[in-house]
Amino acid sequence: MRLISVVVSVFGLASASKLGSYHPTAATLPNCPSRPASPAEQRAIFNDFVNDFYVEKNTTKALLHHMTEDYIQHNPNVLSGRQSSVDFLATLVTPEGVNMTIIHNNFDNNTGYIHYRLDTLGAPEPTAIVDIFRFDGTCIVEHWDVIQVRPANATNPLAMW
Repeated sequence: MRLISVVVSVFGLASASKLGSYHPTAATLPNCPSRPASPAEQRAIFNDFVNDFYVEKNTTKALLHHMTEDYIQHNPNVLSGRQSSVDFLATLVTPEGVNMTIIHNNFDNNTGYIHYRLDTLGAPEPTAIVDIFRFDGTCIVEHWDVIQVRPANATNPLAMW
């Protein structure tokens, strides 16, 4: 037991000594406020955002790390501004309540899009959604979406996915 305490103490001291010499690189800086980024860097940032938001379903983390505070929102049900989206999504997107299946996504020319199937706990039918994000450098600055609920009596089972 004493050995474990010594090892933990030594590790803690070693970690603390590294903190004093820590200098953040571009890769560890927050994405917002925006700074210049190459197309490859923007694609990597978009992929990180997609992972945080759609795979991990951590919408708050995704928005706080990747979206400017005054971003422009084109969804008619949500006001512009990052905090409006954080508040709106906090109760809607939870790991237990939704499943998001990514169908397509891409990033090109400062714009990323993701087409996905949203299955919501208690909803009778899934929803097809396309989110479009415009970047300025390292930061998401604008969002559009197209949302379509699958009709209960859909004739074509392939039409949405």
